[in-house]
Amino acid sequence: MTQQDSPSNPHSPIRPGHDWSAVERAAAAMRRLNQALANRRVEDGVLDEITASVEANAARLEAGTLRVKIDDMLSRPYLREIYEGQYFPLPLSDGDEIEFDPFSIGGGQLHPASVEVRYFKESGESVTGEAVVDPMFAGPPERTHGGVVALIIDELMGALNRMRGRQAYTGRLTVHYRAATPLGVRLRLRAWIDHTSGRKIVQHAEVHGPDGLCVNAEGLFILRADAPAVPDD
Repeated sequence: MTQQDSPSNPHSPIRPGHDWSAVERAAAAMRRLNQALANRRVEDGVLDEITASVEANAARLEAGTLRVKIDDMLSRPYLREIYEGQYFPLPLSDGDEIEFDPFSIGGGQLHPASVEVRYFKESGESVTGEAVVDPMFAGPPERTHGGVVALIIDELMGALNRMRGRQAYTGRLTVHYRAATPLGVRLRLRAWIDHTSGRKIVQHAEVHGPDGLCVNAEGLFILRADAPAVPDD
């Protein structure tokens, strides 16, 4: 490996197969820091020391080369394929985990504030997911922020589109909050295709906590204009 294409060289271009392991480790450490700051009380002097350290490290990062998300995404082969117009379902078996977007705030392991949602293929027309939402994402006390719930559902539906080899953008997302979505416990997620028509894909989704249904939702997604239309059903 030459210096030009080394992942440790911040000036080298991002290429397919780029090694993101150092970013993944740093992102995990930052999530741990975020959660500790949001959930723990320490003396002001300790906070001042942490502030000085974080500011110094932020300055080191800010001196780096600016990242562009589309370049980052094109380093992942299956994402490159779909951006290049190759619309094929992901080669997954039922139960396999789906990497929707490793840079996303919902389930991205390369994002420093990710909710750390996981997505799985259930069938060719549905996906499941799971999440334990950290209290740093609270809205009202003891409840997940409603906007974070919507984010989780949007990404869950996006994972279903990605699994099916479709690149589609959210046209409408309607979320029905049936009960408080709890923090710090396992949430069970599911999304499925309701129907398709031309460039339109309509999905439904649900979020369940230990006490039952928390949220259900409907989403309308619009395929990219250059994508082949899906058969009506």
